[in-house]
Amino acid sequence: MISSKVWNIINVSLGLVSILLFLNLIGVTLPTIGQAQYLLDREDPLCVIYTGEETTAFNNLDRCCLEARKLSLCLPDKIQLEQGRIDWSCSAGKNGYLLNNKAYNYCRQQPYW
Repeated sequence: MISSKVWNIINVSLGLVSILLFLNLIGVTLPTIGQAQYLLDREDPLCVIYTGEETTAFNNLDRCCLEARKLSLCLPDKIQLEQGRIDWSCSAGKNGYLLNNKAYNYCRQQPYW
């Protein structure tokens, strides 16, 4: 026989599932983990282009995301530059794009990422 504690857990779980299904039915969209991280991050998005030893801030974030995605390999890389803190490096040899977490999470939300 199943104990009352187990039945209570099952009932609560089914209640939560029914609430989520109802919200989906009426069209409410819940943020994904990436969107939540993006919204909670309070720093400004930063994209930096680097060629060899030279770095330049890149202000067009959409273009930066597109170009970084073309490189197809982004790895975590903690760097402090004069432009700001960098968390991700998308590179192809000596050239590439450096992104902070805010910019990287924005890029991950794009349809081409």
